[in-house]
Amino acid sequence: MKKNRIIIGVIAVLAIAAIILISRHSNSTIKRELRDFAIEDTASVDRIFMVRKDNQQVTLTRVGNHWMVNDRFVVRNDAIDVLLKTLNRLRVKSPVSTSMLDNSVRMLATRNTKVEVYHKKKLIKTIYVGGPTQDQMGTFMMLEGSSVPFVVHIPGFIGYLSSRFFVEEVGWRSTAIFNYNFNDIKSISIENPEDPQTSFVLQSPGNNKYSISSMTGASLTIPLDTVAVRYYISKFEKVSLEFFSDSLPQRTKDSLQSQKPLRIITLADTKGNVKKLTAWRRPGNGKLDDNGAPMKWDDERMWALIDNKQWVVIQYYVFNPLFVNLNYFGKPVN
Repeated sequence: MKKNRIIIGVIAVLAIAAIILISRHSNSTIKRELRDFAIEDTASVDRIFMVRKDNQQVTLTRVGNHWMVNDRFVVRNDAIDVLLKTLNRLRVKSPVSTSMLDNSVRMLATRNTKVEVYHKKKLIKTIYVGGPTQDQMGTFMMLEGSSVPFVVHIPGFIGYLSSRFFVEEVGWRSTAIFNYNFNDIKSISIENPEDPQTSFVLQSPGNNKYSISSMTGASLTIPLDTVAVRYYISKFEKVSLEFFSDSLPQRTKDSLQSQKPLRIITLADTKGNVKKLTAWRRPGNGKLDDNGAPMKWDDERMWALIDNKQWVVIQYYVFNPLFVNLNYFGKPVN
């Protein structure tokens, strides 16, 4: 009798253990490779391809010390940094509960972003990223070759991760226009078509030597203020646009290009690369001044054309410090 009780007790313990393991889909019962979402060495990742069920897709490729989106535009540093850190820090928070299993599998089958991660053209991992959990504290994900979804998170991060795996090209494009190290800038020219006498060219040949000349032949009456010059050059280390204007109508482009620009900035670096920005005033479009009168021009934003091909909107707040005149460095005389 005592022996039977022992056998029954052992069976009961095993049964309870089996129930717990099955109901929880314990990680220990799933092969590690089917729940190992993190990319340990993100420095070796050189290509990431993401595609949604609606076939909208994006390809991010490492080129030297930067990334390109769809082989067309430089990628925003902050966006690619977040994505790589996310891939590195992914951890399984829990298996999907039995009650949510069918719904999560169905959701991942119909609404997901497929993320393929490569190293030297070799596919190293494929992750299906679904939507957030009901409490929005985790994200449903599943690995290629597995039929078991998991709730994945980043330890210490509050929220879900789906939004980090976006496929819209414009969201990946860098908004930087001028993004130079101080010593990489060779020359800067500022043209003021409305007042040509104030236009100038600043040369920085190196060895802490600088020169400024007027585009109309004027010269400065006082010695060049090297501190002011260095401070001005440093302003070009990080200058960004507000947003892209890819949908700007052609008639608006033609109209702007037939008008006199507000400013033209041309920057050449020590490697021979040239970046050009042409800015025009933007109509007020119903904005009112402090007296309630309609404003002819927008006092916050301008249209701009980068390298004669990319239309964008820029802010006066960002660019006014760059739109200085020749007399910023001293009083010019002819």
